[in-house]
Amino acid sequence: MTPSSPNPYSAPTASFADVETGRCRRDGPILIASTTEHLPPRCVKCNAPAIMDKPRPFVWHHPGWYLLIPFVVYVLVGGFVRKKATLVLGLCKQHRRRRFHLSLASLGVFFLGLAGLYMSARSGDSLVLLFSSLLILVSLLLRTTAMRIVRPVFINQHDIHLKGCGPAFLDSLPER
Repeated sequence: MTPSSPNPYSAPTASFADVETGRCRRDGPILIASTTEHLPPRCVKCNAPAIMDKPRPFVWHHPGWYLLIPFVVYVLVGGFVRKKATLVLGLCKQHRRRRFHLSLASLGVFFLGLAGLYMSARSGDSLVLLFSSLLILVSLLLRTTAMRIVRPVFINQHDIHLKGCGPAFLDSLPER
């Protein structure tokens, strides 16, 4: 294989040279993007050149629907009222590495909690059981935090509003 030929085992990359990114804008700390266009190929946290991920689905519904959570109705209604959008987000190597390390840490804490559950089952110690259960809960929260890059706050037919972008990325976009 010559140095100029592509590596058939490398991860696929997408070219966004001809992709329209003109409708991205900001409204204070909120990124407003079109549901039909891509974000600019920059890290959404620090605005550095980014490796673009595969398209990521986002779902949202009005927070008032959470009032139905105590009822089984929420499971049925939530599926009908949620809105969907798919975006391609970019992360630089530094933020991608940070996300990976947080993900590994959450798995480590989870397995530590499972080992504690095993120990508490063998010894019958309720304090170890409580501590292990808390470790598993912490690992789930850590995993959720690690995997979330941005979160939707509103989706309609044309736009998606996202929270969690870095100030440098938002400052590079025009104001609404």
